Amino acid sequence: MKMFLLLLVSVFLAGCTAVETSGRTEFTRFFCWGSPVNEETAERYARAGVTDIVVYNLKQYELAGKHGMRPYWKCFHPDGPWRQVMTPAEEEHHNYISGRDLNPKMPRAERREILDRRRCEKKHRYGGEPVAETDTLITGIKCFLSDKDLALSGKKLDEILDSAPAGAAGIYVDYIGYMNHRGCYCAECLCRYESYLKERKLSDTQENKDRFYRDQLVNYYNRIIDRVKKKRPGFKVVVHIYPEFRPDPLFGNRTRADFCGQTVAWYFKWPEKQIGKYTEFVVKNAKDFHSEAEGIPFLGLNTNKKSSLGFKTPADVEAELKTILAAGGRTLMVCSGHCILEPGYFEVFRKYCGKE
Repeated sequence: MKMFLLLLVSVFLAGCTAVETSGRTEFTRFFCWGSPVNEETAERYARAGVTDIVVYNLKQYELAGKHGMRPYWKCFHPDGPWRQVMTPAEEEHHNYISGRDLNPKMPRAERREILDRRRCEKKHRYGGEPVAETDTLITGIKCFLSDKDLALSGKKLDEILDSAPAGAAGIYVDYIGYMNHRGCYCAECLCRYESYLKERKLSDTQENKDRFYRDQLVNYYNRIIDRVKKKRPGFKVVVHIYPEFRPDPLFGNRTRADFCGQTVAWYFKWPEKQIGKYTEFVVKNAKDFHSEAEGIPFLGLNTNKKSSLGFKTPADVEAELKTILAAGGRTLMVCSGHCILEPGYFEVFRKYCGKE
């Protein structure tokens, strides 16, 4: 009995050392939205502590495995018969921040300067939590809700799964959301909404509309995840809940994703209190709906000072990592991946995620 207790203690202490090293708390798993394009980047990602990474070809797949990282085969984006439809005001906003009125022959640097100025003017958040009443994505997203029987999305997903090497850990999933953060207003979606209200004998209120569009998101996620599991039973599904769904920013735990990345720190700097609050929810409420799910705190990172995407210094990133750790986060997801490798930032990630 004594030997058994000693064994338990030793196992416990060994587990603790993976999180606590020399009095410093560390992350134990690190998902990266970047790819090992060559030997140098693969080695540097591994040294930064990346454990799980997306790859897009066999060379990247082999590099990831060589350097001890789990390779996930490509990233699935939703498909549909047409682009999502927004309100006239939202379409106008989208056209403005996308520069639809600008001369396509304009020099790239001049165009970039104008777009950055417009996006700052409109307080554009690139799909993150909006601070302005009206904000839209620059990138168009197809109306996946109208993709009957997954005729388009299913074909696209199957092509990825069929090409995946036998040793791939799973697949990444992104861009499942609404361009306006609220819903799609094409004729088909509005018809489905009317049927939803009629079947449940509900009135047309904002609360019911928000619930409908959130449930449509969850249903689509789960249909995609179920298809992955049926075709490749051993595959893990890694998602980033993006773009943000304004009425319910942290709905991701309703999906059956194995690893659900939910934003706790966006590219624009968020208050420390909000980062801690979101991290705590993502970690503690991960299994509210699905016992096998794991919530992963997502951190957005941009290192280009000139971009309207937002900018963080290495010190900013370190402060955010400390806040996430203090709130209970022990896993991490970061995009853009290439920013992890840059001088100053690389050292911060290696400190809190890498194995010295």
